[in-house]
Amino acid sequence: MNNLQRVQIADGVHFNSIYDDRFKTSLIAVVMAVPLDKETVSPNALVPGILTRSCKAYPTYLELSRKLDSLYGASLGGSSKKCGEMQIISISAGSIDDRYSLDGEPVFEKTAELLCSALFEPNAQNGEFDNDTFKNEQTQLIDSIDAQFNDKRIYANLQMSEVMFAAEKYGINRLGTKEQALSLTPKAAFDAYENLLKTARIEIMCLGSSDSENIKKMFEEKFSSIERSVSECTTQIIRRADTIKKKTDNTDVVQSKLIMGFRTDCAEPEETVSALKLMCAVLGGTAHSKLFNNVREKLSLCYYCVSRTDSVKGVLTVESGVEKENIEKTKAAVLRELDDMKNGIITDDEIDNAKRSLNTAYLSVTDSLSQLQGWYINRMLIDNFSTPEQEAEKINAVTKEQIIEAAQKLTLDTVYVLTGTDETEGK
Repeated sequence: MNNLQRVQIADGVHFNSIYDDRFKTSLIAVVMAVPLDKETVSPNALVPGILTRSCKAYPTYLELSRKLDSLYGASLGGSSKKCGEMQIISISAGSIDDRYSLDGEPVFEKTAELLCSALFEPNAQNGEFDNDTFKNEQTQLIDSIDAQFNDKRIYANLQMSEVMFAAEKYGINRLGTKEQALSLTPKAAFDAYENLLKTARIEIMCLGSSDSENIKKMFEEKFSSIERSVSECTTQIIRRADTIKKKTDNTDVVQSKLIMGFRTDCAEPEETVSALKLMCAVLGGTAHSKLFNNVREKLSLCYYCVSRTDSVKGVLTVESGVEKENIEKTKAAVLRELDDMKNGIITDDEIDNAKRSLNTAYLSVTDSLSQLQGWYINRMLIDNFSTPEQEAEKINAVTKEQIIEAAQKLTLDTVYVLTGTDETEGK
């Protein structure tokens, strides 16, 4: 599938559409990318929730919900995430495809109009968001931050990230801190919203079989009245680790967490990224991987042991859940498996299984509009417009020698351990 239509409708704003008549729904998303920054991350993270809870035309959540119900149960939602050292703020809306509406009603266009109202005509007055809406979303943001710390697996990853990326923006939590969230005001959140409209790199994605031309004109008109100065979004790539950072935290956990962070010496959109992804899958990315079969199953050293790569940032992590007495054994076992890969000890079955796993993941992207939207937005943000099918072809073309070379480029940067206190041992 490569029927992406892309046109610039304002400075730093692109309207993208993909015609696909396999689904009974249509989807539109507005994605705003800005540099990740400690000062703005929390107010930015608050914006999508506020915008999708009410707007000027429908100033309460109940009124907005009723409007969505009248559009055959349309949906409206938002999110905040990281992509490299960019913060990605998204609001999206979905509805049934116009083919299935009664009397040919343009349901999708009306849904897009509602999203447009939420984005450009928010529930605000005198430069401040509605206080009740703000308070509700502030509570939701604080709860989301707390939830990260209550889940020890997520907490360990956040702590490891703070150590490994202490001098890099990548270490900033995508939601910011609880202290910052608590200090926010309706005015601060509105200022963040206005700054996003004026400075973010914006990608609008429209998918389905409904006509998108009127929707494009709608957004083109709205952005024509906004004076924009687009921020440059870049991600710092550190290719090698010269020293190994180590940190151990003690808290009330029974199952210890071991996370090892590596620099990969490559990042998107470099050609060697495909070999990195396949190497990661062979190492610990599937149920057929070396870490799963050897460290978890044969040696029984851990409850889980997986590897993941962020190819935008150029890092790879290996994450394990272990008993306290097996932390050092597991670390040594992981490094042995990696050394084996560096020395060419990789079977054809391991490579074939990893390729099949990645191919399945890539080709399943086309099974839903939301996955397609996420795929193309991520590709746009790194200026690589390849299709899932093209990425699968790249994976299939990777050789054993390229996998070995990718493994040889890894350098260990950080070893982080979250383990129990004396009081939690034996529980």
